[in-house]
Amino acid sequence: MPSAAQHPRSTTTRRALVAAVGALGVGALAACSAPGGSAGVSSSQAVPSSVSTSVGTDPVTLELYDGQGLKPLDDALIAAFTKKYPNVTITPTYDPDNVTTQNQPRQLASATPPDLVRVISVTAGTKNNLLTNLDKYAEAYGWDSLPASQLAQFRAENGVAGSGSLYAKASGFTMTGLYYNKSLATKVGMSTPPTTLAELTGYMDEAKAQGLTPMVVHNKEGGGVFPFQLLLNTLMGPEKVSQWVFNAPDATIDDPAGVEAATTVAQWQKAGYFPESVNALDATAADALFASNKGLFFPWGNWDAANLDKTMPNQVGFFPFPSAKDGVGPAAMSDAATAFGIPAKSQHKDVAAAFLNFLSSDEARQIAVDAGFMPTGTSDQQAPTIKDGSVLADVTTAFSTVSEAGGQVPFVQNATAGINNRAWNPESQLLYAGRETPQQFVTNVQAKYDEELQR
Repeated sequence: MPSAAQHPRSTTTRRALVAAVGALGVGALAACSAPGGSAGVSSSQAVPSSVSTSVGTDPVTLELYDGQGLKPLDDALIAAFTKKYPNVTITPTYDPDNVTTQNQPRQLASATPPDLVRVISVTAGTKNNLLTNLDKYAEAYGWDSLPASQLAQFRAENGVAGSGSLYAKASGFTMTGLYYNKSLATKVGMSTPPTTLAELTGYMDEAKAQGLTPMVVHNKEGGGVFPFQLLLNTLMGPEKVSQWVFNAPDATIDDPAGVEAATTVAQWQKAGYFPESVNALDATAADALFASNKGLFFPWGNWDAANLDKTMPNQVGFFPFPSAKDGVGPAAMSDAATAFGIPAKSQHKDVAAAFLNFLSSDEARQIAVDAGFMPTGTSDQQAPTIKDGSVLADVTTAFSTVSEAGGQVPFVQNATAGINNRAWNPESQLLYAGRETPQQFVTNVQAKYDEELQR
């Protein structure tokens, strides 16, 4: 897992944050209100009757709440925004990341909440009208021109995320796909990244024949779920996978697409494409194996790009996972660095919305990339400045491709509060060890998902 120096917040920590807030649920939002606060908010507070895009000239102080891991990114964004609008002061409060899961509900339910709050669970925040409905701001600022997949995670309707009204906006995104060793790619005859699963498999066959590790997968802490979901994203389609994560009624991975994705992973394991010690390998060891010039592909995310640029300068490339099904474009797990929402009780909603709008500006996009994240925004905007030939440049290009194709998908490990520890980690260990069939794998994960959702 990337260190704090490499990435503001590790993927495992991010998943734990989402899981914990899911466990808190709506009841916690009601019970955890600050002294003198009230969890219930009128719908008129949550749905503005009119909005303005003017920041004005009168002095305004906004309060912002986020996790400590995002402090470098947030501080840079705040400095740039307040320079643009000198009448605005933004006072941030940062909690340790493992504390924000407990304190975010309290922040939303407070009688005097911050004006900008990190939103971990959109559906929990929309219950009791605690978050401001941003639809009118989206219309006023033109946010609907952003790729739909950049906003889908922050929409909710009738307790289900993924569609409906908008309640948050991202400061940047993560991006997953395949890193590859350029010199080893030449050895196996790969001149350009594969665009089909057959091509990818062919290169892994050749890598195995040459005594290399075709794909550096680590599954001590659940990294083995990455190949499965990268396959599932295109076999099932981004929308259906997202709906499963968003807990849509009747959503399931226990279907032919899920079994096919698990079967492919099992076949790759049996063929020797993964490290022999895959179930004992953690992310740090996987990084070391890939850096030893013995691994061809490495399914991982943007948080490792800066590290790889340092340890393997000009030796690493990155591309979106190739489509496993005809007619389905590139797709990848990609969630928000921070999704900021505006509490319904905020007294400065127009100015807070202006900050949200700023997050898609060219200046903010550059700040996000400098912090190691993928930028929100449209493909026709000015591209952020990135060092030519860097792996981060490849990651950013891949993100743009996936985003424009509507292929951003949330992590399946975030679907419920306990699904990662109760299902994905132990079941993937069994799958990689050959101790359960692909059908048993998806059936068992789905059963624990349904049990947790009380279905």
